[in-house]
Amino acid sequence: MAKSFAINMAPTNHGGVVPATQSRTSQEGNLFVRAGDGHMCPKCKCWSVVIKSHDHVIMDGKPVAYVGDKLSCGATIMPQQFHVVGDSGSPYSSAASSAAPVQNSLVEDKSNEIHKVQFKLVDVDTDQPLSAMLYEIHSKESGKLLVQGYTDKNGMTAIYESEHTPESVQLITVDLSKPLDPL
Repeated sequence: MAKSFAINMAPTNHGGVVPATQSRTSQEGNLFVRAGDGHMCPKCKCWSVVIKSHDHVIMDGKPVAYVGDKLSCGATIMPQQFHVVGDSGSPYSSAASSAAPVQNSLVEDKSNEIHKVQFKLVDVDTDQPLSAMLYEIHSKESGKLLVQGYTDKNGMTAIYESEHTPESVQLITVDLSKPLDPL
């Protein structure tokens, strides 16, 4: 299925825009945003970069970003009024499938959608990343533990891929440097 590419000044759901960092490759004058391109997120107040979601379309050595791709702060690239679409070259594509009604090709199938969730933990007083911090990611709906780990040297959790959207999970941290309160 064709998906919209993220193009220069792609808006995010955090109120930011992601400029394209390359100026060689465009479609109808629209420069492509690629994995690694970033911006200063106005909501999170941090530098945030596009996370690679595929290896289907590579331009100048980097995968092109799609609408719906995530940024390292958790923001999502949103659609624009004008857009450029592409197909990943699926072996199941054929002339018969391209003859499907236009309405069906514009309806997004979210039944098997996989989301990539990653958090950055930062000390609110010093604005420094919190490394080696124990964290757990739980489902808000069921309370079930989904993943547990420690942040890396940049304060980033591991990328968790699942059917859960970033809005449907809860991050819990445990500061082991301080004694726990008595029960």
